[in-house]
Order: sequence, then structure tokens, then C-alpha cells
Amino acid sequence: MVDKKRNAVLILLAGASLATIALPGMAAAQDAQSGATAPSGNAAPSADTTTDPGAIEAIVVTGVRASLQSAENIKRNSPQIVDSIVAEDIGKLPDRNVAEALQRIPGIQVNRSYGEGTSVAIRGLTQTRTELNGRDIFTAGDGGGDGTNTPGTLSLGDIPSELLAGIDVYKNPSADLIEDQLSGTIDLRTRKPFDFDGFKIAATASNTYSDLVRHSRPSGSVLISDRWDTGIGEIGVLVDVAYQTSEFRQDTISTEPFYPLDQSLNADGTYHSPTDAAIAAELGRTGQATSLPHGSGIGEVYGNRRRFGTDVALQWKPTDTLELTGEVFRSDYKFRFDDYSYFAYTGGASIQPAAGAPFTFANSGDFVSGTFQNVPIGVNTSLDTRHSVTTDYSLHAKWKPTSQLTVTGDLQYVDASTHDLRSIVGLNGADSTLYQDLSGSTPVLHITTPLGLTSPANYVSAFYLDDLNRSKASDKTARLDAEYKFDGGLIQSIKAGFRIADRKNRTDDTGYRYTGLADVPSNLQYTNLGNFFRGQADLFGDALFYNRNTILSYDATRADLGIDSEPTYVPSGTSRESLKTYAGYVAAFFKADALPVPIDGNIGLRVVRTEQSASGYTQIVPLVLGDNGQEQSGAAIATLTDVSQAYTKFLPSLNLRGHLTDNLQLRFAVSKNISRPNLSQLNPAVTYTQPGTAQANQEHDTSGGNPDLKPMSSWNFDVSLEWYFSHTGSLTAAGFYKNIKNYIQTAINQRDISFPGASEPVTFYTTTYDNVATAKVKGFELAYQQFFDFLPGPLSGLGMQANFTYVDSSAPGPATQGGPITTVPLEQLSRYNYNLVGIYEKGKLSARVAYNWRSKYVVTTQGNGTGDRPIFDKPFGELDASISYDVTPHFSLTLEGANLNDAIHSTYFGTTTEPRDVIMNDRRITGVAKITF
Repeated sequence: MVDKKRNAVLILLAGASLATIALPGMAAAQDAQSGATAPSGNAAPSADTTTDPGAIEAIVVTGVRASLQSAENIKRNSPQIVDSIVAEDIGKLPDRNVAEALQRIPGIQVNRSYGEGTSVAIRGLTQTRTELNGRDIFTAGDGGGDGTNTPGTLSLGDIPSELLAGIDVYKNPSADLIEDQLSGTIDLRTRKPFDFDGFKIAATASNTYSDLVRHSRPSGSVLISDRWDTGIGEIGVLVDVAYQTSEFRQDTISTEPFYPLDQSLNADGTYHSPTDAAIAAELGRTGQATSLPHGSGIGEVYGNRRRFGTDVALQWKPTDTLELTGEVFRSDYKFRFDDYSYFAYTGGASIQPAAGAPFTFANSGDFVSGTFQNVPIGVNTSLDTRHSVTTDYSLHAKWKPTSQLTVTGDLQYVDASTHDLRSIVGLNGADSTLYQDLSGSTPVLHITTPLGLTSPANYVSAFYLDDLNRSKASDKTARLDAEYKFDGGLIQSIKAGFRIADRKNRTDDTGYRYTGLADVPSNLQYTNLGNFFRGQADLFGDALFYNRNTILSYDATRADLGIDSEPTYVPSGTSRESLKTYAGYVAAFFKADALPVPIDGNIGLRVVRTEQSASGYTQIVPLVLGDNGQEQSGAAIATLTDVSQAYTKFLPSLNLRGHLTDNLQLRFAVSKNISRPNLSQLNPAVTYTQPGTAQANQEHDTSGGNPDLKPMSSWNFDVSLEWYFSHTGSLTAAGFYKNIKNYIQTAINQRDISFPGASEPVTFYTTTYDNVATAKVKGFELAYQQFFDFLPGPLSGLGMQANFTYVDSSAPGPATQGGPITTVPLEQLSRYNYNLVGIYEKGKLSARVAYNWRSKYVVTTQGNGTGDRPIFDKPFGELDASISYDVTPHFSLTLEGANLNDAIHSTYFGTTTEPRDVIMNDRRITGVAKITF
């Protein structure tokens, strides 16, 4: 598998080397046909804009070339630093997943969940802003069990890519762009009826096969658009519907947190921990640094995703000076996973080496291999579902009463809802013998019991946990902008506007309800684990789990366990957040052609008033004895927290562009922007449910927000050098620096909670958020794209894209326990990231091979279930490919492959000698048929 990865990279690197050698001569050969001139407009061009009208008459560009040319023109002519992806045709973004399409852009790193790209970081920061046609868009809730979005933004995994005409990524702000991002703005652009000359219809049908789960699922889309001249002006209507389904499987081998053996001495010379000292002596490691994991286990997850998107747009142009656009965009997303997990784990209690068993250790003292005894086993079968619906209603007006004045207005209403369900059946078993070998890339894990793992007698107790969550969010916005253009002179135009937004969010959560079961359920299922990890893992064999067919139905599970009711939504389980913003700006666009180096750009100021509030309850849920004599959750004891904040921020910006030659331009930008804590981070609601006896060996985790969080603010400095040597050829380099105050990091608080009637408090690891002092992000991007038209014959269809990003960051780590503050990289940020894309397009044939790689990064600075340890992700690269053939001018066939190199995802506890998870996901093959007229 390593050889396959290496070969794929070498092939693409060879292509990059060829391009580097050929670049100077090819650039000269194509300068004549480029004919590009320095752009003069202030607005980013539409997808079909070119820089030289004469070139349009000489060259007819279609397919991938047209897509790259449109994206290049948007980047070249924009007043800000922008990168774009343009669909070469209806329903043909280069990737079927929006987040995975974005990863091809320089400076963007994709985060994956269950095998799919789901959210992105821009230049190392996850505080992105998502927009739909330049307006706010978001998913309600906190991402649910799939963790696919940053709360308060749109989950990019929710949107079928067939609905989009393109995606623009703004990497530095200007005064007229909406605030509330540190890294950049992702603007999703849909199609409009006036984009087409007349009647247009297109349809796609596809089927995706996922090889680990061994299932396939269909998808499809239909677009119909037309426009008419009528007695009341020109009218256009567009309807676009897309439906995607897919199945997935994820196999995980986990190593539980490493704990150092405490061999320190008290003042009187006795051991501080006699138990740890005795274990060290038994291992022959007295006086040597030694760390032991407290268990291991596996998880096998099955799931599916369903995306159903609709877009209806109506355009009306009653006069030559007025154009109205009304649009309803709806995203309906369903996600489900169910899983088996089998583990041997002591929690915070000591783990006991088996007498006489051989052990090996790394030079650091970290455990490598050995056998432990008397380790309790646990088995979970669970279900997680999320259903999110976001509907965006918008009305846009553009009025141009004179050739110099343009006025635009927007009204928008967003209605979003999310429902989450979590259902877990847990079985606890007798003590086991656990053998682990962590020396290889795939851990060896053997769990044995005297009765064998397929005997029901192994299980001595059982419990049930369920939690219901529902979120409702809305946003009302109004915006008015005006631009006045002057005739000549230094100042080209003045643009000003204001925006009012009112967002509200409500979350109802039952909290986890604990139900102790009087008997171990008899509805157990023998599970064959022979193909786990494609059969490549050295495991313990087959096992017995609670029945998966039952867990798939929440109602059937409760009926089987004798639980009549669902957990109750109570007032104390409700939290509310509100965010009102009032923003105004003014910007001047200027142009100085008479200078030795012509310069244009803009300077502006945006002023934003923010009023926010958050309220929620701290709940303590004690255990009581139910009618069956078993433990179950009782009535909550709740305390309300209600916090409001208001602040005003001044956000200046300057964007400069110097035209060094007709095809070479230099940009410089300086700006200030803010990113508010999202509503989920502000939510103070937190629930502490008293653990039952059957959970004694498990870590007790919960989460809650921090209503006192301050907004993050950043000063940004950007420079970019861009060479456009042909219609589809460019070489660019960009540098950036961000100085961020009040950066928000994830933190874990250990809180001891006392429950009524309990003799000892219970320690909970509570995920929350803190403002750290200052964070710094700096780095650079390199990007290159080109078609090798100068090559002879069929080779002239070859092309490539390549980009590389370096990001360096530092921030004080959260120190919520009073420990030392250490400097750590920002979460989700890789220092190095690159893309290599080989392209071939000639005649009816089009093909693409893409490899995306990112270096290690911090998943979380402190993680629940990890012994309060940071988690790092190892370097990761994935190979994708596609090939298309135009059977006729109106009908094409495409074959796509994702994760073709069968990439393994691995994480570790801060040091590579302490592994955490090793994860395997599906390879996906998709066949697509497309028809268009």
C-alpha cells in the first residue's frame, strides 16, 4: 500500500518537473495568442468574462479549459485576493463533494468525517464564513454526530454539488464584504435563468459504489431553465433539483490514553503511588520513565448520507435599468451511522501486567508490546442520526438609473432546523486478558476471556443511554449598496452601504438519559469480524454484540429493552442565543495609470455594532431507582445562566494592485477583521448526568459553551505576485501574516460534581472554550496551472495544476487546570499542504488525476475520552481520478474514483510513540451519465 502511494506521487511529481522545464518556452509561445491586457474593472467578472475580446473571436474554449479560464479571469480581475472553482458545465464541479472540490484551491485544507471532506480551513484557520450568492447561509445546530460543520456556518457536506455554478474563496476582506471571519469567505454561486440564452435542460444520473461497505447507491439531478420577452419585460425561470445518496463504512482500531507510572517519592522516602511503583518493579523498570496505555478496542461504523437540494430562481427585467431576482434555495440533509465497538479498558484505574509476560518499550519509555490481565471488557452498539434542513429565501434588486450610478438591495430570510438522536446499548463483561503490539502501522489487538468472546455469559451487566436534540435557527437580513462611478480622475468610484441582520438560535436537549437494565439483553448478534480492516488487522476473532438490526430503529430498541417513553424535553434543557448586527461601510476605488507602474485598488472602512446574548441551564441529573429496582436518571436540578454583550468594531482595509506588465501584477493588502464566537460556543448549557454502576470504568465526559467569550480580531497583511502567461496558464505566489487577539481554543475542565445521596463527587471532563492571548499565522502559497498546447499531436491535450501551501502558527494552549501554558499550533492546521492534478482533454475525451496531501496537525488541544491529552493527525494523502467521454454533443459518460490509494488515517497522543486511532474508509467508484440540451 505504501508503494502504491509512493508511485502515485512520483508520477505526479514527474509531471510537475516536466511542466517546470517546459514553462519558459511555452509561455513565450503562447503570449501571442493570449493578448491579455491589464484588467480595469473593480468588480469580479462573471464566469464567461475574458480579458481580451479579440481572443474570444480567435479561440473557442470548452470543457475543462473553459472552466480554468473562467476561474483564472475571476482571480485576475478581482479587486481582492480571490481563488475560484467554476463548473465546466451544468452539474460538473471537479468533485461531487463541495468540500473536496475546495481542497484543490491553494491555501485550503479539508477536514474529513467518515471518509468524506466535510469542512475546510483557509490558510490554517477554521473560522471561515459561508455565503450563498453573497448572502449569509448556515446549518442549525452544532454539526451532530458526524461533526461536519463549524456551528454557525453551512455544513459543506450538506449541499449537492450539482446545484452550483462555482465557488469563490475570498482570502482577504474589503470594506464591502460582510465581516465575521478570520480566514476567508466561501461564496457558493448558483445558476440563474439569465445565465442562459434561452431554453436549457440538463440531467445527470449516477451510481456510487463504496467498496468497504460493499454497497452502491444512486444519485441524480435535473435543471430546467428558460427566458421570455413579454409585455412587462424579460422574465426567466430556473428550477434545479439534485438528489445524492451514498453509503459508507469506517473501521477503527483505538489505543486508550497512555498514563505514566508515578515513581516519585514522598518527603519520608515512601512512594507517592505504591501501586505504580509495584507495576514498574514487575516490569523491571524501576527508576525508568514508563507509560502504559489503559486499554484498546475496535469500532466498525456503518452509515449513509442523503442530500436533497432544490433551487428555484425567478428573474424579471421590466426595464433596461431595473432587474429583480427572487430565489428559494433549500438543502435537506440526512445522516445516519450505527456502529459496533468492542474494547478492553480500565479507565483511570491502573492496568495490571500479566505475570511473566514479555514487554517492550520505546526509547521514550512508552509501551510498545505486552500483555495485561484483569482488564474489564465493554461492548457498545449505537445509533446516531442527524436531519438538517436549511431554506434560504432571497430577493435581490439591481437598479441602474444612470450609467454612473448603480444601486443594489437584498432582503433575505433563512430558516434552518436540525434534529439529532443518539441511542447506545452498552454491555459490560468479565475481566479479560489483553495483548497489544503497537510496533507496526496497524496495531495488533488480542482480547481473550475464559468463556470466549462469543459466549453470552461474558456479559454481567447492561445499560442504555439516549439523547434527543433539536435546534432551530433563523436569520433576517436587509442590505442596501450604492456605487457611483466618476468620469476619469484618480477616484474611479465610491461605494457605500449598510446591512442589518438578526439571527436567533434555540436548542432543546434532553441530555443523556441513563437507564440501568435489570438483565443483559438476550437479543444478541454473532458478528463476523473477518473482513475488518479488509482482513489486514491481527484481531481477536469474532464477537457477540447487541443486535444491529434492532439498534437501527430507535422505537424498536426501546421496545426490546422495555423502555416505554422517550426522554423528556424540559425547560431547563433549552438554551437560546441571539445575534444582532448593524454594519455600514464606505470604500473608494481608485486608479493611477500615469505612474511608472500603473496602480489601482480600494480603501475603505467598515463599522460593525454587535449585540449578542446567550442563556442556558447548568443541569445536574441524579440517579434514582426505577420500578425494576435498577438505576435510572431522575429529575434535573437546574441553574440558569444568562449573559449579554455589546461592542462596536472599526474595520479598515486597503487593497492595492500594481500592473508590472500586461500579464504580471503585484497585489498588497492590509485589513482588520473580526470573528465572533459562534452561537454554540456561547451556549452556557451543560448537563451532568450521574453515571450508573455499569459505567464505573468509563471516563465521564460532557460539554458546554462559554457565554463570556470575546470576539477574535485580526490584523491581516497579504502580498501576491501573479503571472498570467496564457488563457489557462498562470503562476502565482502569495504571502500572508495574521496577528490574532483573543483566539478561541478548545479546552477541557475537570469538574468534580456532587450528586444528591452520593458519597463521593464524580469527576467530569467538560469540553468548553477559552480566549487565549494572541495567535499568529504566517505562510505562503505557490500555484501553477497550464495546458501544454505546444506539445505535438495528442500530447497537446495534457495539462496540470499544482499548488503548495506553507502555514506556520502558534498560540498559547488552554491551561484550564492551572498548569503551565505551552505554545501549540492552532487546531486543524497543517504546516504543509499540496495538490498535484494531472489533466488530459482532447476531442471527446477528458481525464483528471488528483493527489491531495497535508502534513500532521492538531485535531484538538485537549480531547474528551483521551485522558485530557492533545490529539495529532498524522500526514495524510488521498488520490482521486476521473475520466469522461462525450458520446455526442449532448450526452456524456463519466467514471470517477475517490481514495484510490486506500489511504489510512492515523492519530496519536502528541508523540508518535503513543498512537491513538488507525482508521480505514471506503474507496468510492461513481459512474455518471449526463444529458444536456
